[in-house]
Amino acid sequence: MSKRCPGCGQMNDDSRIFCSACGNPLDAQLRLIQDLEKQKKMPKVERAAPAPKAEEDYVAPAPKKKSGCYVATAVYGSYDCPQVWTLRRFRDQQLAASLPGKAFIRLYYAVSPALVRWFGKTAWFKALWKAPLDRLVKKLREKGVEDTPYQDQDW
Repeated sequence: MSKRCPGCGQMNDDSRIFCSACGNPLDAQLRLIQDLEKQKKMPKVERAAPAPKAEEDYVAPAPKKKSGCYVATAVYGSYDCPQVWTLRRFRDQQLAASLPGKAFIRLYYAVSPALVRWFGKTAWFKALWKAPLDRLVKKLREKGVEDTPYQDQDW
C-alpha cells in the first residue's frame, strides 16, 4: 500500500511518515499525535535551587553539547524530517572530518542560534533559505547521503 503526498502528489511507501520528494508530513494528524506522545513521555523535572557551595567545592558546569540544525529546522519545521536528517549526516560524516569543516560547524553554531531566535519564524527568513537548502539536500542525496532517521554523533 502507498500514501499520496498532499503537497506534491508523489506516491510514497506506506511506512514513510514524510514524503520522499518534498519532505511534507504524509499524515499530519499522526505526526501531531506522535509529537504529543513524545512530550507526555518526557519526565518533568522540578529542581530546587542548589545550595551555595564553598569556593573550594565549586566545579564549573560542563559546556552544553551543541547539536541542532537551527536554520534547517526553522525552514523545514522539524528536527526530525528527511531533509534535516540528510544535513545532519553530512555534518557528522563529512564536514566534521576536516579542519575547515569543523571551523565552519563552530562558526555556524556561534551565529545560527541567534539568527533563528530573531528571524526563524518569519516567512522571509524561511523563503530566503528554502531554495538553497533544497538544492544542497538534493545534491547530497544524489551523492548517496541517506534521508532516513538519524541519531546525531558526538563530534
